[in-house]
Amino acid sequence: MLLLLGCCALSKIYAQHTIKGTVYQKDTRKTLPGAAVLLYDEKARIKAQTQSDEHGNFTIENVQVGFYRLLVSFMGNRTEMIPVEVNARLKTVTFNYIQLSPAISLSRVEVKADRPLMSIRKDTIEFNAGELPTLPNANMHELIEKIPGLTMDDNGNLYYLGAPIKELFIDGRSLLQNMSNVKRVMEILKADLADKIQISDKKNISGITEPGKNEKVLNIIVKDEMKKGIRGTVTGGYGTHDRYNAGTTLNMFRKKLTALGDILANNNNTQSDASTNYQGSFMGNNPQGTNKLFNIGTYYTMEINKKIKLNVNLRHQEQDMTSSEAQERENIFADSSTFYHSNTQKHLISKKNGGILFMDIQPDINNKIIVAAMMEREHKEVHNNRLYNTTDSRMDTLNNGMLNNNDSAVNKTLDATVSYSHKFGKTGRILSLQTSLRKSWQYSYQFNISQNDVFLPFYSADTINQFVSPKNEVSSTSTSATYNEPIGKYWSVALYYSFQNALTKNRQNTADFNIFKHDYIPNDSLTYRFDSRIINHTVKPSLTYNRGKLMLIGAAGLSLSTLTSNNYTTHNKDVRHTTYVDRALNAIIKLDPFKTINITLNGITLPLDAQLLWPVNNNSNPLYIQLGNPGLINAFANNLAFSYFSNSIKGVAFAHTMEGRYTQHAFSTAVFTDTLGRQVSMPINVSGNWGITDNTMLGFRIKHPGITVNYSNAFEYNRTISQINHLDNIVKRYSFLQLLAASINWKKRMEFTAKVGVDYRGNMLSLQDDHYTDFIQYTLAFTANAWLPLDFNAGSNVQYTNNTDAATHFTLLNGWIGKTFLHNKSLSAKFYAFDLLRQNKTVVAYYGSTYRERLETTNLSQYFMFSLTYAYGRKGLKAPASKVP
Repeated sequence: MLLLLGCCALSKIYAQHTIKGTVYQKDTRKTLPGAAVLLYDEKARIKAQTQSDEHGNFTIENVQVGFYRLLVSFMGNRTEMIPVEVNARLKTVTFNYIQLSPAISLSRVEVKADRPLMSIRKDTIEFNAGELPTLPNANMHELIEKIPGLTMDDNGNLYYLGAPIKELFIDGRSLLQNMSNVKRVMEILKADLADKIQISDKKNISGITEPGKNEKVLNIIVKDEMKKGIRGTVTGGYGTHDRYNAGTTLNMFRKKLTALGDILANNNNTQSDASTNYQGSFMGNNPQGTNKLFNIGTYYTMEINKKIKLNVNLRHQEQDMTSSEAQERENIFADSSTFYHSNTQKHLISKKNGGILFMDIQPDINNKIIVAAMMEREHKEVHNNRLYNTTDSRMDTLNNGMLNNNDSAVNKTLDATVSYSHKFGKTGRILSLQTSLRKSWQYSYQFNISQNDVFLPFYSADTINQFVSPKNEVSSTSTSATYNEPIGKYWSVALYYSFQNALTKNRQNTADFNIFKHDYIPNDSLTYRFDSRIINHTVKPSLTYNRGKLMLIGAAGLSLSTLTSNNYTTHNKDVRHTTYVDRALNAIIKLDPFKTINITLNGITLPLDAQLLWPVNNNSNPLYIQLGNPGLINAFANNLAFSYFSNSIKGVAFAHTMEGRYTQHAFSTAVFTDTLGRQVSMPINVSGNWGITDNTMLGFRIKHPGITVNYSNAFEYNRTISQINHLDNIVKRYSFLQLLAASINWKKRMEFTAKVGVDYRGNMLSLQDDHYTDFIQYTLAFTANAWLPLDFNAGSNVQYTNNTDAATHFTLLNGWIGKTFLHNKSLSAKFYAFDLLRQNKTVVAYYGSTYRERLETTNLSQYFMFSLTYAYGRKGLKAPASKVP
């Protein structure tokens, strides 16, 4: 199928023609980069559009035989219209010297022209921020929401047409490699500082886009006038129920330096400062309970010299969260079900410190070195008090009891990578080397106290008072090398080799409380110690055919893996030598600079985790026991995906992706219930797991009156197999998610945004005669924001959520009114009201392979807050220039 599709695409390409040209400025005789080039047919329909490159050259391909008009324009110059005839005898029509004359010259000239919303330069899509009007004091988040195809979810993850954005740049310098804090960074940055927003493919150290990954990077070009002084805000707010929100931000932009700073402290369940108009998390993912936060973050990116770029991120985060949870779970069996109900009081305290260093060193054009390091330490304490009971289908009580867990854990991570790339004299000949070290430590100290009363089939009681100290250490080193060699005009070959050595150490000491000695006595049956080491060698050759319009990449890998796992507790040792292959075939067809087809066929071995071999005893909940399975084998995943991407300088973005998955010997779970009502699970291998996904994304912008619309729908079907009480259970899951977001800005005075989400989930279990259950969650959100005369600002947002499975619906209504002061509007006062209807909730419904669950948590309820915000470094309004006669 791939070969046939490729041949059809090539035959279509060869049957068409090319128009080339170079654009000059008539008076200066210099080339004009960025000139707009449009090709019209005889019926005045646009057939193609492009821009001249940095040398003034442009190319329009895939032109069919016929008569056309070529329009070439550049702001401040006259537009040239050139008649073009494309016939079968001439494959390429060339205009070597297109001259644009300057507009009429007077002593005073005023030129007005509409800039296109977007342009495409090679693999970079560029949006003009000036064509995306925002309200005063808007942040970068509100600006990027107006870009067609660019979206941000509740967790701060950025996507362009469904492709994840993995790195953030400012003026071409990397600011964030770890995108976990991108949502806060987008609030620190104000919308008025952006000149252009660029989206491009993420490249490796060799400057090559890895096929099949489809990852993007985002670059913000800052206006020149914003590269002076230091800007930022100081905010403080206090409200009812002792709610507070205070913080300060700083940003500084220079030609070779970018610096951001952020301090934030609040207890109103938000990562935003008091000047932000908070909205409920879309699709019901509100933060659990009530949270106190204290965060400090700094972000630096600088050019030390022309050869070295440095990026440093430092952060300190504190969280104190309390919540109440009500859980209802149905455990599914062949002939009946049991129902588990619990109420939990949770208290979590967390402190996290970390930093990221990223250095880009390029001594010359042929050599490049990248050094990246990440360090993080987290101390977490969790206190849970839970009351539970389990009933059968007749509502008879099977067991009930109490759990009290106190868990104190320290997690530390060190990750360092050094990469080197060398380009030889021959174009395309590249050698890349990389070595990395990763080490992590997880130390935990748990006190678990439980009382479990069993009523059926006979009464018994079980009390546990234990001290558990699990420890886990992982050390991993890896080295890899890649060599690329061109072997012809269109062909190149690459060879990849990697070596990995990973050691995992698992320890757990368990002790039972002795009432007579009033001390904890070691329990050898629940104490374990095992080590697992994986040594892996991988060789992967690949072959690439690249003819511009068509790229084909084929690769096959061979891996030799040795797993050695020692269980010192049971004196068992498991050694496995595994040889496995992976394969990949990728076809990229560029129909034109705006349209691309991507076809990927992959097959890869999924090695088992060594921890699945041995039992991992966790006594935090005595109703659930996890066993190991020494008989597990590796799984193999097959994947076929088809994607189509389209962009237009008019601001229309479209993408459609279809994907099929099939896994051989997939990892699954076998569950059975013992006589005490405990649920025991064990990992197993199964065959027959497969799934399909179909995603469509559409974004467009209507310049007048300034409407941006982003729509997406995602359909997914998964068939998985598990075992319940030694019987196979085939689970068929269906999901259909539709999201629609629209915003309109009227004269930079009023703005309206609306979001609609419909999430359908279905679940069918063969264990219960293909019994089918489903639910729908509807979410509607609307925000209105207006800047009124006398510098007043007023607005409101409302969100309605309805979950049919949880049989609940609620409305979150917020509102605010504010006023700015001083001549440059740098001081603002605001009165904010949260949850006016006192209905805020968090309800989650989830379907698993062996259970259905509903979880409801308490949330922050109604409060009112008054805040003051001072924006420093803002330039005052310039006096109007005197008119020249």
